[in-house]
Amino acid sequence: MALRKFPGLIDVHVHLREPGATQKEDFLTGSRAAIAGGFTFIIDMPNNPIPTFSLKALEEKIKLSKKAVCDIGFHFGTNGKNLNSFKGAYLHPRIFGLKVYLNHTTGDFLIDDQQVLEQIFTAWESEKPIMVHAEGKKIEECIVLAKKYNRNLHICHISQREEVEMIRKAKKRKLRVTAGVTPHHLFLTDKDVAKLGPFAMMKPPLGTKKDQDALWRGILDGTIDLVESDHAPHTKQEKLNDKPAFGVPNLETTLGLLYKAVHDKKLKEEDVVRLLYETPQKIFNIPEQKNTFIELDPEKSYRVGENGYQTKCDWSPFDKWEVYGKVERVVIRNAKVFEDGKFI
Repeated sequence: MALRKFPGLIDVHVHLREPGATQKEDFLTGSRAAIAGGFTFIIDMPNNPIPTFSLKALEEKIKLSKKAVCDIGFHFGTNGKNLNSFKGAYLHPRIFGLKVYLNHTTGDFLIDDQQVLEQIFTAWESEKPIMVHAEGKKIEECIVLAKKYNRNLHICHISQREEVEMIRKAKKRKLRVTAGVTPHHLFLTDKDVAKLGPFAMMKPPLGTKKDQDALWRGILDGTIDLVESDHAPHTKQEKLNDKPAFGVPNLETTLGLLYKAVHDKKLKEEDVVRLLYETPQKIFNIPEQKNTFIELDPEKSYRVGENGYQTKCDWSPFDKWEVYGKVERVVIRNAKVFEDGKFI
């Protein structure tokens, strides 16, 4: 089959690890992984060792990101003590959302005081989404606050059947709530932990087959708006130690896995474009990338990792899986940056 042309894809949820943890990833290696996976615009999360909680930290990140080979935006972060910097952040053209952590994850950024959470929703006076790492009942709390303060709320990486139902009900009430799901929650379950061990450990943890089925239903009926990789690279050593780090790399595998779902008749090709381009662009108000596109053969199968990885961590929980739609060419603003597996 001839190559097909698609817009450059968008991933709204990646952890590029720079500054402070470049043994895992940096802006160059992470952006190369993005391009190899068909993403021309990615948004970096704030939970670095030096977190993006100030405009100074943001400007430092922007300088470091100049080595990237794709376009990069940023999410601002909060520990509840930096509310006076919110206005400068949400007016900044490179900031696309505010990330709030309500359950334990990488880094010490947990907000567990309801009053502080309410102050955050009050202070973020912007159309740019408040993104939450929230599980279970914490999601309900955020939906209540989003309604109270008329905020755009994006619930990241939902993983449980009950959470899909909460979001479905919120949407029926016409609340400003959107949701994302990761490839690992769509393609792996708790049963895979026995085989993959620490390489299947992430936050939120993998759910049951019933949870996974609910996620697929949520994608098909529009309850779930987009797929976000939550690309969270860690070295193999960090995964194999006594307290394994949470997270998996995903930038290079997201598109191939979704095309596997097309091949398996679980999705249509237009769903892939909706989940990885149209809806992310709309929710996060991402500027159009002119003369930017990718080319791939949707019918062409390949094995994950068969030619190595661009990500510095150099592994994937989907290693050796047969997937589809290998990216053959990437063009950004009329400049060819990637072709036949090589950067130009």
